[in-house]
Amino acid sequence: MSEPIIFREILQQHQALPQRGWAIVFVALGVFFTGFGLAMFINGAWPVIGFLGVEIGALYVGYRVMTGRARRQEEVILTPSTLSLHLRDPKGRLHRESFPAHDCAVLINRPTTWDDPVVLRAGNRRIPFGGDLNPDQRQDVADRLLKALSQARQQVSR
Repeated sequence: MSEPIIFREILQQHQALPQRGWAIVFVALGVFFTGFGLAMFINGAWPVIGFLGVEIGALYVGYRVMTGRARRQEEVILTPSTLSLHLRDPKGRLHRESFPAHDCAVLINRPTTWDDPVVLRAGNRRIPFGGDLNPDQRQDVADRLLKALSQARQQVSR
């Protein structure tokens, strides 16, 4: 018999634009720089053409880095007896860790800044998570997880 899930949260970086939106941005930039390059060529400034693709290339590299980070995912699952972390890296590999719920604590600096992750303390291990969230979201996740942990401890002690 499986235990009821008290808390389940999937933490993932927010994507500002969907894939179609990025395609529109790249096409618009390509059309703009092609027109600009053609105007430069006609006016005799043909050496400028070789540098026009650098901006689009840099933007594309930034886009690839962002989409790779967006594939990163952290899932926190709490049952009355177990707290599980499922961490998926940008390449899609899944790493799972489980701890006894009664042995876990959640730590976060207050007030939370951009550099303060939520830290799960399980025994002598400290595991940071929620690094892609903004400070308010981290604070919210930490508060709800703390409340759920106390609820799990109450269910086990009954």
